[in-house]
Amino acid sequence: MGGFWIAHRSLAPLSRLAIRSQHITAEQLHQRLPVEGVSLELDQLAAAFNDTLARLEGSFDQLKRFTADVSHELRTPLTALRAVGEVALRGNHDAEGYREVIGSMLEEVDRLTRLTDELLTLARADAGEAKLRKEPLELGALAREVAGHLSVLAEDKEQAVQVEAAPVVVPGDRTVLRQALVNLVMNAIKYSPQRTRIRIESGRRGDAAFLQVADEGPGIAPEHQERLFERFYRVDKSRAREMGGTGLGLALVKWSAEAHGGRVELETEVGRGSTFRIVLPVAAGES
Repeated sequence: MGGFWIAHRSLAPLSRLAIRSQHITAEQLHQRLPVEGVSLELDQLAAAFNDTLARLEGSFDQLKRFTADVSHELRTPLTALRAVGEVALRGNHDAEGYREVIGSMLEEVDRLTRLTDELLTLARADAGEAKLRKEPLELGALAREVAGHLSVLAEDKEQAVQVEAAPVVVPGDRTVLRQALVNLVMNAIKYSPQRTRIRIESGRRGDAAFLQVADEGPGIAPEHQERLFERFYRVDKSRAREMGGTGLGLALVKWSAEAHGGRVELETEVGRGSTFRIVLPVAAGES
């Protein structure tokens, strides 16, 4: 009887933890297990369980925000398509008028297509299904190619795209890294004023290669910098949507760098511009 009483008394805190944990559901992830101070081992167990609950709560909150953002982003072009179509049906347009309507609808379809493609890429990355086809890739050539491809867009705003590309080779997926660089240059063109300069640079620092885009735009305030690479996060939501952005470009840049064993760095000053830098490991044998 004495042994039974001692065992029951010793295990009572563990039983209370088990009962309390059974009442924590997906809708109650804010709850935590009590740390009673009865036993060091039990307190460590409760603290570890509480840390797990905190991470789960953060993941669930992020998933909820992501789902809401996706719904909103899909709803915006669909609403625009419907509105343009209804206006066209109510009016009596000539051939030129209908061409303008169709052109507006195709712009929204293009936005939907880009959003869907980017979501699919990120979903595959989260599931571990995005397979990279790495091969020796010369970053200087990639920088010049992207600059030539996007220079027409910069000319519309009287911007100058300059390339300072030192030859450096990395093991990388050309398609993935090219899209990451395109996203950075497109952002620089969109958010930089007219008659400014955009610089694309590649090179090597120490044992790592870099590919960076520097602009003379408005810069990014400190309160936005930590969340800048989150999906659908925008510094100026209304302005970004008007410019056709999906809010996924920088998230894809971050994934592209990390998938290659690298990282993304940001240097920015309000009113002085920003520099986004993709840092990558160099190919074996490169000096």
